[in-house]
Amino acid sequence: MAKRKTNEAGSSTGLRTDVLCVLGVLKAATADQIQRLSSPHLTYRHTTKKMAAVRKEACTASHVRKEACTASHRGALNDLRRHGLSVDGGRTRGGEEVRLLTKDGLAAAGLELDRGPEEMGGMSKSAGRSGASHAMTVNETVIAMIRPKPDLDLLAGEPAEAITAAQACVAAPDGIGTITSYATEVALPATGTWKNPGVGWAWADIVLVAPEAGLPLLFIEADNCTEDASIIAAKFDKYMRHYRPQAKDTDGRDKAMWRTRWTAPDLQWGDAPHPPVLLVFNQVGKRSALKQMERVADLTREHWQGQWAEGGFRIYNGKMPIVATTLELLR
Repeated sequence: MAKRKTNEAGSSTGLRTDVLCVLGVLKAATADQIQRLSSPHLTYRHTTKKMAAVRKEACTASHVRKEACTASHRGALNDLRRHGLSVDGGRTRGGEEVRLLTKDGLAAAGLELDRGPEEMGGMSKSAGRSGASHAMTVNETVIAMIRPKPDLDLLAGEPAEAITAAQACVAAPDGIGTITSYATEVALPATGTWKNPGVGWAWADIVLVAPEAGLPLLFIEADNCTEDASIIAAKFDKYMRHYRPQAKDTDGRDKAMWRTRWTAPDLQWGDAPHPPVLLVFNQVGKRSALKQMERVADLTREHWQGQWAEGGFRIYNGKMPIVATTLELLR
């Protein structure tokens, strides 16, 4: 069957939609990351092919260990580029191509995700020109949280080694949410509005909304152990500024501004504590992840440490729970 000129790479509508949704959330990603999230079964194919030419098609030479055939997703990305919805964004430090959405692509992704422009988050700019190190860590954090499981029915006929590896993944503990549970590069205004935030706002690396998993709202920050701990701690100062403003909700009542956008349970003591933040360190830079955790904990103590009350317990009124881990442990 002849390929349409508009889709010369031969991608299907469903595949292009999957790619749009993943890029609409992650903003900048490699074909391998897109595939692991939207078609995880493909990760377990082509694991035993010996011919160098076939293996090269299945994976880029520097990423053979991923054992993932990304030809179909690269084709979908190329077709989206022909439609003006995606662009090349340079390469990672490991040599993988990074793809970004254009403004029209972000709008198209918003339609697929059923999100308004203010819910889509910021656009990634020139991520690959500097190796996209932070963007890749953000993406790997999302993948580690979701833990995508392959459909074993789609692996029928594959080698036993591939099926065994896929079965082990399916049997492993479930992750949290799906790609639609996440958003990245989300502005958290301290002044102004959601559409027009004032100066001094924070950007949340990741926002997770998964009430079905007991997480109505979780903010996630990713760090490559390259920044000074004081810079990371200053971001939590901005988080606290975001939690303070009040705004009228649809019922005409004043509420904490963040509550006008996200749903969270009402607690016995009002807005105590504030929504939690997960801080994920990826040991890429020279700074020790453990020492970064200790230093950030010390610098942000005023934001998370409760006060002793009569009766021998702490009160966390107006505090912000912070949980720190490493990407390796999260996986």
